[in-house]
Amino acid sequence: MIFNFFKKHLNKRLKAFLIKRYNSLKDCIHIFKSKIFFFKGNFQKDLIIYDDSFPFLISGFRYEEFTELLKAFENSSIIMNHGGYAISNDYQNRVEDYKIKHNDLKDKLSFNKGRININTKLFYCVFQGNIGLNLPWLELNKIPFVFTLYPGGGFQMGNAGQNKVLSRVLSSPQFRRVIVTQSCTREYLLKNNLCSPEKISYIFGCVVPQISLEKDLTQKKYYLKGKKTFDVCFCAAKYMEFGIDKGYDVFIESALSLANNFDFIRFHVIGGFNKDEIDVTKLEEKITFYGYQNFEDLSRLYLNMDVIVSPNKPFVLGNGYFDGFPLGTVVEAVFNGVVALATDELQQNTEFLDGEEIIIIKSSPQSIVTEIIKFINSPEKLYFIAERGRERFIEVYSYESQMEPRIDLLKQEILSLSN
Repeated sequence: MIFNFFKKHLNKRLKAFLIKRYNSLKDCIHIFKSKIFFFKGNFQKDLIIYDDSFPFLISGFRYEEFTELLKAFENSSIIMNHGGYAISNDYQNRVEDYKIKHNDLKDKLSFNKGRININTKLFYCVFQGNIGLNLPWLELNKIPFVFTLYPGGGFQMGNAGQNKVLSRVLSSPQFRRVIVTQSCTREYLLKNNLCSPEKISYIFGCVVPQISLEKDLTQKKYYLKGKKTFDVCFCAAKYMEFGIDKGYDVFIESALSLANNFDFIRFHVIGGFNKDEIDVTKLEEKITFYGYQNFEDLSRLYLNMDVIVSPNKPFVLGNGYFDGFPLGTVVEAVFNGVVALATDELQQNTEFLDGEEIIIIKSSPQSIVTEIIKFINSPEKLYFIAERGRERFIEVYSYESQMEPRIDLLKQEILSLSN
């Protein structure tokens, strides 16, 4: 029904272009479901950003990055399409709150309604899904674009269908540059001849709210340094049964092993899991479930944690799915003085010293148990890595390391397009 409607009513020029570029008009129908109709008006921006969650704080890295970009580029705007999150009933309230907090940017916000002027020197967005959605309009109107290829968001390494979409994006005549945040992403693009090396910019990690780097740790407690318990936490969203992709099953198995040998150890589960996911009756009062937490409450919980365990595995959730390294929950924990025990099966770690700033583990109960026992036997090592890790994470996720390279890259592209 949708297909027949658009086949009948589409502008002839646009219809002809889509069929020529994409072979089949039916392949493009998903583009129109958002009800956004871009056109190239007379007034030109330097930069237009597009996103499907902004300004939801649930995606803090996008909130931070796009806010800083809007500040850095005077002649800029952002197109907001809230379809990326099911929790959208308070979308207008989120936008109004943002306008109050960032009054100087309120006129730069536009909604996914009706016709939108997309006349800009450069277009920018994050995730494969978002650039794939907008590609037809960008090509039709000859709008150059840059995008960030984060893990997730439609990017699945080795998935033939998604590779086709990615290849189409990276071969577009309007494509200028792709930012990758993981070394394995860069290697994947090069190995599969999807992109030339000079068009790939590697910026490890992601943008984080800078308030996270300014934590007050005067109330921070560690094992035998303010408390008698050794507290181990797990924090992740639930995407599949038993949380196998995030290693929740591995975490619980390691907890059962440790609880049998140490009465003073406690376990904490934050996120999408509860006591019914996997049988934890043997842990009794030693395990606590908190559900999803907001930013402020999560920070308070981390102040009592010694280590965070992240035994996640790639390609378990589905063909080609993998997580960035380290998970955002791990980054936030380290900012709060928690030692990170994280897997790195794809060898994405290019920034942190194993054993001094982070502990790289295998996704196995024995690997987790071994490292935690080392800390129990040598608490000074726990304190040392917590301090060194926090210092290094602050450096890696600083404005200078994350935002400045992005801003410089976009400015260079805009300048080259202006000449």
